[in-house]
Amino acid sequence: MKKIVHIITGLGSGGAEHMLYKLLKYSDREKYYHEVLSLTDTGIYGNKIEDLGIKVHCLNLNRGNLISSVLEARDIVKRFDIVDTWLYHADMFGFIISKLLLRKKLIWNIRHSNLDKDANKPRTLKIVKINSILSKYVDLITYNSSKAFENHMLFGYMDKNSIIIPNGFELNKFKFSRDDRLRIREELGFKEDKVMITVGRWDIQKDYYTLLKALNELKKQNVKFKMIMVGTNLDYENYELVTLIDTYNLKDNVILLGRRNDIPALLSAADVYVSSSLGESFSNAIGEAMACELPCIVTDVGDSKLMVGDTGRVVKVRDYISMSKELINFINKSDTDRNMTARSRVIDNYEIRKISKVFQENYNIVT
Repeated sequence: MKKIVHIITGLGSGGAEHMLYKLLKYSDREKYYHEVLSLTDTGIYGNKIEDLGIKVHCLNLNRGNLISSVLEARDIVKRFDIVDTWLYHADMFGFIISKLLLRKKLIWNIRHSNLDKDANKPRTLKIVKINSILSKYVDLITYNSSKAFENHMLFGYMDKNSIIIPNGFELNKFKFSRDDRLRIREELGFKEDKVMITVGRWDIQKDYYTLLKALNELKKQNVKFKMIMVGTNLDYENYELVTLIDTYNLKDNVILLGRRNDIPALLSAADVYVSSSLGESFSNAIGEAMACELPCIVTDVGDSKLMVGDTGRVVKVRDYISMSKELINFINKSDTDRNMTARSRVIDNYEIRKISKVFQENYNIVT
């Protein structure tokens, strides 16, 4: 049995954390033993991972406990065959533990695509640059999109032992439910409204400014619609977001739900999914929307265009006029039934069990 320890920056609500959880959930436990090491705390996914029967270690790393945390991590990692790291800070930390302090096989998981200066913190880009130098010593690097691979090559990462593996989706969980649709629409007071939805967190990469500008164009043209915004800090306590909504006179059109645990039901209640992102690598939210039979209007970032194919529409980044036109075209359509071809595309290309097997093949490659 191969032993793999996954080192991740944290276990919050991001796409990398979600994908790690799914990978662990569908892993072959008879062949692979897993534990997780979080550099910070248990976050949102820590308890969920432990519920799978997988041990989670939390370092609560800070400047004051840096040395002791490194030693603790070394003692944990030395029991494993493979170190599998997620997100840039964990990639660097995992390199120190696995390559400098121990002689362990190391896999990096790259889950980020947009490396532009205006879309990232300077400190993050500095870490990416350091990691690009270290990348030549890593045994295998996986990217979750072709765009992520291309951009990291341009940034100086080594094209040695690299592989692209898209995210996988739980099709038994993310599927359309007419009962959920009727229940949620009644709960939120929707009648014959065309309902849009976006799912994510409040982050510069999501570019909700462009989304609200597009919605303002709909408002100017007296188009009737509702927009559900779901995710961490997409709530009425977010002063900047609420101010933007008021500025664009969208108070009666936008519903902020914050973080929710019933995303499949909310996707079933909606009629179209919108992604306005400046940067995505391979979007979990878009794939989940497609699995729930939603047409998607997305920006041309990461592999979003590849994901939706001919089942959705693609606009340029920050092009709120084109986004508003696509939304109006959809709202004006008389036929807005569920998008079965979108779900079929996910079934054919991104089913979680298929993707999990590819990850497991990696463990055989590096040992």
